[in-house]
Amino acid sequence: MAIVSKKSDLFPDIRAGDPVPDPAKARGRQICAAFAVANLATDSSGSMYHLVDIPADAIIDSRTAFQVQNWGFATVNIGTKSDIDALGTVAKSAGNVYQPVAFGDAKHGLPAWQALGLSAAPENNVISLYAHASAAATGAGTLKGELHYRYH
Repeated sequence: MAIVSKKSDLFPDIRAGDPVPDPAKARGRQICAAFAVANLATDSSGSMYHLVDIPADAIIDSRTAFQVQNWGFATVNIGTKSDIDALGTVAKSAGNVYQPVAFGDAKHGLPAWQALGLSAAPENNVISLYAHASAAATGAGTLKGELHYRYH
């Protein structure tokens, strides 16, 4: 068997032309945005609730969570203004807390714009996240959340 010695992508060989590591991955500050948004029992399908704005190149952490058991809709959709489930969708009945990024999954460690499936980062480098109603409310409620992310 060959004995190898390699480095992670945090230690590039600049002389060999390796890319410099993403600053958010290498030394990003951990930031937490906590929020709550309420809906009325009369809110209908198509309603949007602006949750938070984050830098497009921030890395969404696996500690991000949404407390959904008191949300007034049967389905929880978290996404951008134009893509209602870019971050994820889940039935409220699936559990009290929804975590859209799991450690090691396909969204883990990616800049937010890539994790959300955008083709490029927005020119202003800001992504707005929204909760969307895909059906009429089943009652009044409140969605609480914490968006944890790393940013340089």
